[in-house]
Amino acid sequence: MENQINEPVRHYTDEADTFRTKVFGIQDGLIGIGSIALGAAGFSKDPLLVVLTGLIATIGQAFSMGIGEYISTRVRMQVIQNEIKKEKYEIEHYPEKEKDELIGFYLKKGLPKDEAEKIAEILMRNRKVTLEEMMKEELKITPEEFENPVKLGFLMSLYLIIGGMTPLLPFIISLFIKIPFYYALIASIILMLGSLGLFGSMATKFTGLSKSRGALEQIGTGAIALVGSYIAGAILGHFVTVPLL
Repeated sequence: MENQINEPVRHYTDEADTFRTKVFGIQDGLIGIGSIALGAAGFSKDPLLVVLTGLIATIGQAFSMGIGEYISTRVRMQVIQNEIKKEKYEIEHYPEKEKDELIGFYLKKGLPKDEAEKIAEILMRNRKVTLEEMMKEELKITPEEFENPVKLGFLMSLYLIIGGMTPLLPFIISLFIKIPFYYALIASIILMLGSLGLFGSMATKFTGLSKSRGALEQIGTGAIALVGSYIAGAILGHFVTVPLL
């Protein structure tokens, strides 16, 4: 860290999976759905078509990403639980082998053999502590990796919907209040980039980047996707005409 820290350092590894899910959800909504909406805007210049396209994409993505996050997290938890089950069996039936493994871990860390043997001997007196140590040293599993699949799946869907609805708001408003199409388009872009910048700035709590850099990274990557999608939609609009039913 560049500057001296005068307050206790807080670690956020226990929030890593939840934070990753929120980031993925909000970004997929803002950039993914936003790109689809701007592509539709470039294609048709019709706010109703933009809204319908965006809503369909948001609903579909919310289901698919939420279920995908649930399944991937559930499978990961099943793999971890299976490895823990096998480790418990080994501790129960092959304690000497596990003790030798512990000694080996500590020797690799540079401890003298007598100290490594002493620590292993003490740990082996408590099977729960032994299991925790083997999870960390052999299986490379930490408590932070245990997450609720339902929770992460729900968060993914929720944040994707929030992110996906943001770029659609100006177009939805324009359906009820007479607003020129390009005003709604500009407002949508500002909302998306502003939200990405705000979220990028807030994310620096976890990433350690400066707030300005975090914001600019989000805005920059988002702008590329949004501009590219709008241009692609505008080009297609010159060659294809689709009547809105």
